[in-house]
Order: sequence, then structure tokens, then C-alpha cells
Amino acid sequence: MTAGQGGNVWEWNEAAISTSRGLRGGSFGDSHGDSRFYLLSSYRSGNIPTYEDEYTGLRVGRVPEPATLGLLALGGMAMLRKRPC
Repeated sequence: MTAGQGGNVWEWNEAAISTSRGLRGGSFGDSHGDSRFYLLSSYRSGNIPTYEDEYTGLRVGRVPEPATLGLLALGGMAMLRKRPC
């Protein structure tokens, strides 16, 4: 999950609340009350896992594999040990 982003759509997250699943962030479609409250990235709610509408989605993030970081470290060490020509 990325941090501090909100305002587009409600985002599903991993939180399990009884039979519901977690939603976070609010959306541009929330117009009841003070909508600024619902647009906060820290705002949390929940709904049934089969719930669908145009204001609910997910955010895809890219996480490097652990092997990638290890290869990067090995490459860096090899470059440090390389002898000048």
C-alpha cells in the first residue's frame, strides 16, 4: 500500500472487520456532510467483499523481489573490488 494518497476512490485493503473487508481513503463521490473528512487518506471504513460501485477500487504497487536487492548489493561489492586497468 502506498501512503498519504487519497481522493480518487475508496481503496480496498487487507483489513478484515468481521465479515467485511477494509476500505480506506474516501472518494470524490462522497458528498454527504463535510466531504473533506472522507477524502483524508487516513479515513477508514469497511464493506462486504462482493461490494462494487464506481467509487471503489484498488491501488497497485510495485515491490522489488528480495533477490533483486541481493543482486544489486553483490554487483556493488564487485564494482568496489574491481581492479583498475
